[in-house]
Amino acid sequence: MPDSDVLKSFSAGNPPKSIRMIAARGLVPIPPGEMLLLLVRLAQDSDQEVAQRAKETLNGWNEKEIVTRLEASECSQEVLEHFAGSTLPAIQEAIILNPHAPAALIANLASCVATPLLETILYNRTRLLDSPEILQEIKLNPAATPEILRLVEEMETEFFGSKKRAYTVTESDQSAPARRENIELEVELPPGDLALEGLPIDPQEREAAILSRIGAMTVRQKIQLARMGTREARSVLIRDTNKEVSRSVLQSPKLTVTEVEAFAAMRNASEDVLRLIGSSKNWTRSYAVTHNLVKNPKTPPMVSQRLLSRLHPKDLMMLSRDRGIPEALKRSAERMLKQRNAPKS
Repeated sequence: MPDSDVLKSFSAGNPPKSIRMIAARGLVPIPPGEMLLLLVRLAQDSDQEVAQRAKETLNGWNEKEIVTRLEASECSQEVLEHFAGSTLPAIQEAIILNPHAPAALIANLASCVATPLLETILYNRTRLLDSPEILQEIKLNPAATPEILRLVEEMETEFFGSKKRAYTVTESDQSAPARRENIELEVELPPGDLALEGLPIDPQEREAAILSRIGAMTVRQKIQLARMGTREARSVLIRDTNKEVSRSVLQSPKLTVTEVEAFAAMRNASEDVLRLIGSSKNWTRSYAVTHNLVKNPKTPPMVSQRLLSRLHPKDLMMLSRDRGIPEALKRSAERMLKQRNAPKS
């Protein structure tokens, strides 16, 4: 989105202090995203009074609004860098969730954020492939649990194989673009494999051919196919026994909500996949995804219990009678249904 004339005027010149002070109070009529960027710039103003006023305005800005701006793909790098110093988990998470956040920022956060946010960082496999130094920073974080360290070790082995090494942010022997190119070459597949072309038309023969072709791939090839392949490939790879492969399916930019609804209902999906689906705010906006997760006996109990309150009364009633789900979940559904039906005093 192009900058407004007001923002351009501040960027192109040095308006009088009186005008800068008005802007530092947040009183300039421009969109919130541009206002945030302008305040970040004014916080570095050469005039200490202007800079201090802008900082105070930023400190008083609504946290939810800041989070929304930081998560937006068009968020300015200047704004991301300014708020990267925040210790508020919601703001740290918003920066981590922004797909365009610079790798250096994520690496810095990886060295100091709390355990739940380390799990969020590990969720973006594409970023980790491009910037393996993030994995090294995670290992230096005191909050990294044995489970997280195990996942990091698995990723280093799966992604980089025999080329695994200690990556650091200050690595100078190879530029970031060159390193990224090498990683892409390691996982590159011929276009025909990504499209799964030349397969039989008969459904049974086609499924057998897909399974055969995918079964012959290396883990790194499966990861790329999971991210960039077809819907048919994703339906197979989501059930792969290798966690990195099944997780990569959920990172595919081609993935649709309809597919996620089907994954949430799969009895042969791994608990890890179901947990990741259940922790996604975007996917659980779909009632079908939420309903399928709660009904799935493979869904981790903590996820099911958390999503239970979102179900409609008729679905709660069906769930309370379902013999295929854990007893504890059935009792929770019964209790919730009684609470909703209780007469209001």
